[in-house]
Amino acid sequence: MNDVNDWIGLAREELAELNVDEVRQSGILPGGGKQFFPVIGYPPLTMFSEMDDTALFENFAQRPASKTIAYGHIPFCPSRCTFCHWITKTKTRTEEVDDYLDHLEQEMALYRSKMGMDAIPASSVLIGGGTPTYLSPQQMERFLAAFTRHFDLSDCTQFSIEAEPTTLLGKEGMEKLAIMKDYGVHRISLGVQSFDDPVLAAMGRTHNNADTLESIQQMRRAGIENIFIDLIYAYPGQTVEHWVKNILTAVNLDIEGYQLYRLRIRPHGDRDGNILKVHNSAPEKFPEPDDIQLMKYLGIMMSERHGYGEHQTRIFARKAEDISHYLRDWACDLADVTGVGVSSWSNLRGVFSMNVGDANLENYYQLVRQGKVSVNRGKIRTVDDERRRCFILPLKNARVSKALFTERTGETIEHCFGKAINGFKTLNLIEEDDSHVWLTTRGRFFADEIATQFFDPDYLPFSDVTRIADTATG
Repeated sequence: MNDVNDWIGLAREELAELNVDEVRQSGILPGGGKQFFPVIGYPPLTMFSEMDDTALFENFAQRPASKTIAYGHIPFCPSRCTFCHWITKTKTRTEEVDDYLDHLEQEMALYRSKMGMDAIPASSVLIGGGTPTYLSPQQMERFLAAFTRHFDLSDCTQFSIEAEPTTLLGKEGMEKLAIMKDYGVHRISLGVQSFDDPVLAAMGRTHNNADTLESIQQMRRAGIENIFIDLIYAYPGQTVEHWVKNILTAVNLDIEGYQLYRLRIRPHGDRDGNILKVHNSAPEKFPEPDDIQLMKYLGIMMSERHGYGEHQTRIFARKAEDISHYLRDWACDLADVTGVGVSSWSNLRGVFSMNVGDANLENYYQLVRQGKVSVNRGKIRTVDDERRRCFILPLKNARVSKALFTERTGETIEHCFGKAINGFKTLNLIEEDDSHVWLTTRGRFFADEIATQFFDPDYLPFSDVTRIADTATG
């Protein structure tokens, strides 16, 4: 079925069966569905306070070892996208990038030293940004050589790098791809965002649809076997019809999978992006909540009908093994994270920390030159924080293991969250058996909204929602 209107009609019929209005009337959708808060970690960044690396490594020495994954941050980009809330530097000179790599290598060495390790083990790796592939071939070689020297990847199941289409084009693009392949990169996540050139221009992207298609061919020619792309929905000027055409293009690309992101308008702890200014000046340009829900459902329905299963929330792949191991290890297996680079974050044995996020980089450089990991904010998790984290992240992304929850917290899920779970069961949003708790098909559709229901009330970024735990019985 390739007719756009046929897909939309079918989606409307199936979406009606989910009875979104009933969920909206329950009060769990912030702003009645107009607001959106993606649950990435817990506690959220809004709860972080001033911290240096002393607290991070004191706590590290006191806790037993656990599975560790690694994140490296490259902040450079060809341009600043309208939707981006992250720290980025654009049109950066070669010597400035080299200066950043100097300090990044020093920070990796500091981590090793403070953790007392010859090399930090990592079961999975993500290099993000920014745009890591903004680096020249020589800089990419230098960075990956340093990274693989400071991190032990002998048991790494997946090495993933984020990329932007224009940075993989031509002879230089092929050189970078060959270098990444030589250093064991298994997976590339390509920031496509849209296949519509007018929407891409509105986003401030430097690539067009032709660049996207050519960059995917470049990756295949280089022998990259696991290609994912990112797509954004609910963007101003984007229609439901545009979105259907985007999904049809994605499923016919013969790639391993893709992740669908709802546009985030408010930063909630990150840097304010230009998209908030656009929304404040022209809110009428943004899709209405009903159209946003329809876009989301179309993404799920069309993906599954083309053989792309939703293996984690809004992450679709032909094979579960091809999704991001970094996200799986972090969100489902509750792994520790060692993060290096400006604005990166770490999770070491009960402590969340965030590195300096300053676009001029000088504060980052100053801390590294002082022999400090560049942490400037964070949170030592309380017992309650840990209980909620061990439930919220796997619930939102896949399912909660009752055994793992008890192993990590010493408590049972029933004792901690039984009342709320019962409330969501009455709405057909959550199910459980003797070993796991998971979201129903209906529940997965509202995964972020349900996950925030298990936040400490003081951590919520909004106040206009009904707490199901407060209204449930039993």
